[in-house]
Amino acid sequence: MTDSFTIRRARQDDLDAIAALIQEATEGTRPALPAVGPATIQDWLFGKGVWVAGGGDTLLGVAGCQIENLVSVTDVLYLAPGPAWLEVGGRLLETIEAEAMVLMCEINAVLLPNGTSPAVPAFLGQLGYQEAALEELHRFWQEVLGDFLQAGPAIMVKQLRDQMLMAPR
Repeated sequence: MTDSFTIRRARQDDLDAIAALIQEATEGTRPALPAVGPATIQDWLFGKGVWVAGGGDTLLGVAGCQIENLVSVTDVLYLAPGPAWLEVGGRLLETIEAEAMVLMCEINAVLLPNGTSPAVPAFLGQLGYQEAALEELHRFWQEVLGDFLQAGPAIMVKQLRDQMLMAPR
């Protein structure tokens, strides 16, 4: 499967395909949340780094993150159901992590909304992510993540650097 899809930055002409992918990926399991449509996705393009995984004319995944004060926060991660979702998700996260490293981030935190399938945290664990409560994290990271936590999502964190760049001397 490795060569059958590519990862690239999302573009304006991807809006409808991303909305369709999210609908397929959530299979109606997000009734308490508003539908994610092209207008919301367009806002993402202006406020986040958004990547898509695609094979031919089909999108297989979308991921988006914001970077603030040496913390990368991945708050968009949707994968098409099927046998390739593990590989697609892994490659999308690798892309975000590589971008975060260039921008000197210390961690990538993946926010998982309530109702996320238990398979997702298990998958993230295989990639080196660990579930963490906000109060367990370094206070610098807490400050950044606190701005993103609205509905109590789970936090999965992967430390990208051995030493913190902001450590007091």
